[in-house]
Amino acid sequence: RFFLMAEVTFGNDGDFSHEKMVAKVNNNLSNEFGNLCQRTLSMVFKNCNGAVPANVGPFAAEDEALLSTMANLRSKSSQHVSTQAIEKYVDVMVNAVREANRYVDEMAPWALKKTDTKRMETVLYTLMEALRVVSILYQPIVPQSSNAMLDQLCVPKDERDFRCVEPLGEYKIVQGRTIEKPTGVFPRLELAEEDASMTSVSS
Repeated sequence: RFFLMAEVTFGNDGDFSHEKMVAKVNNNLSNEFGNLCQRTLSMVFKNCNGAVPANVGPFAAEDEALLSTMANLRSKSSQHVSTQAIEKYVDVMVNAVREANRYVDEMAPWALKKTDTKRMETVLYTLMEALRVVSILYQPIVPQSSNAMLDQLCVPKDERDFRCVEPLGEYKIVQGRTIEKPTGVFPRLELAEEDASMTSVSS
């Protein structure tokens, strides 16, 4: 489903192969989206006593920049839905996840743990809010996996529709709420030996 939405323009033929599908899913979902969620929630669980960070703020310019991207994500993605350009909707989501990954690498919350725990908690909370927004908007593309992420983020089931995506708004993640130990949502796909020799087919 993800591969077809991402790689095939609506109404046109597309080029499909098992190799391309596995590479696309592993890159965008396992390596980027799934890894972002796993390492963020692992740091929260380990360093914030198994709960959503509660010692948060003030937000720095870098935090505000990521939250601004998330605030604009719904309007930016919805314009592509209105023209049935679903592959561009997916591109918007993929790029948002990449920005969040750049943010966590630059902020290095694992290092902040030793020097500024309040700043560490602010960074981790910013990431959790970013993941909440992305997971809600990813539901039309990968519904089961997005909801699994929202479960781990402790987002109530009645706060997962598009009206709830404003970062730090009415439906923001509740600080201090207990979370479960995170588990991987997007295990890497492996190409079956018999599939490796298959040639591309038109979808």
